[in-house]
Amino acid sequence: MQAKALAYIKSHGGQATDVMTPNVISVSEDTALEEIADQLEKHRIKRTPVLRDGKLLGIVSRADLLHGLVARQAASAPTAGDSEIRTRLQAELGGSGMQNTFVSVAVSGGVVHLWGAVESKAEKQAAQVAAEGVPGVKGVHNQIGVLPPSVRTAMWAFES
Repeated sequence: MQAKALAYIKSHGGQATDVMTPNVISVSEDTALEEIADQLEKHRIKRTPVLRDGKLLGIVSRADLLHGLVARQAASAPTAGDSEIRTRLQAELGGSGMQNTFVSVAVSGGVVHLWGAVESKAEKQAAQVAAEGVPGVKGVHNQIGVLPPSVRTAMWAFES
């Protein structure tokens, strides 16, 4: 009887508490994609919140997960030498849509070293993701800085 009453509340409720999922399955931002896939399958859910210190950072859906896993599989290839890694990464950075004019790349022993400056945190993260996705990369040291707004404004003034 209780299950029927709860189903009625969920289908007819007028407040978030009536229709929400009470036992939320969440992951942290560092959770591996394979582990997220296992959780979604195990708990028969379609999405899961990503938390840091109990605060919501975002949501990973099955579609997001599929895109990430497919992209990772496509990128897996035989390991490459340092110069080939650097060449591939520079091509990837060029196609990422980020402004990488002031970004330098060095590779030593499969470890990528990034430094320079970009216009946003998203561009810094895009460089990190690009480096991690190049076959043969063993680690990434991302020392890229984000230009302050005043510097970006001055740069735009000189571009015109």
